[in-house]
Amino acid sequence: MTRSLRLVVLAGLMAVGSAGAGAVTPVDAGWDEIARSSNGDCEMVVTGNGRFYRIAVSGLGVGEGARYRLSNGDMKPIDWQVRADSSGRFARYYVPFRALRQGGEVDVTLAGSSCSVGASFAWQRAGIIVH
Repeated sequence: MTRSLRLVVLAGLMAVGSAGAGAVTPVDAGWDEIARSSNGDCEMVVTGNGRFYRIAVSGLGVGEGARYRLSNGDMKPIDWQVRADSSGRFARYYVPFRALRQGGEVDVTLAGSSCSVGASFAWQRAGIIVH
């Protein structure tokens, strides 16, 4: 994949990841639950189809700011300040990829003033299908 195509794909995924809570969820699309974690009223659910993963947190305050941190092996971690929607929810999509790696472990946390939760999940690169 060329660098420019990778940037277009990444931009598209970031746009999808920033979709509001009213968007169709992977659960609606039949994606499997990969991980679940809770801390009081705060809950993180990771769903996926083997290539794309959705990390969703509920239990935040309306519009609450939080720190979202995701790491995948030795990659530079994603470390963002994010904000919950009008329902106290937050969600982002993640496509794990590391050059020359066939899989790994993703660690993700979200910490706000009323909610702190994290989960881990394993991923493995899908095989190439030749027709």
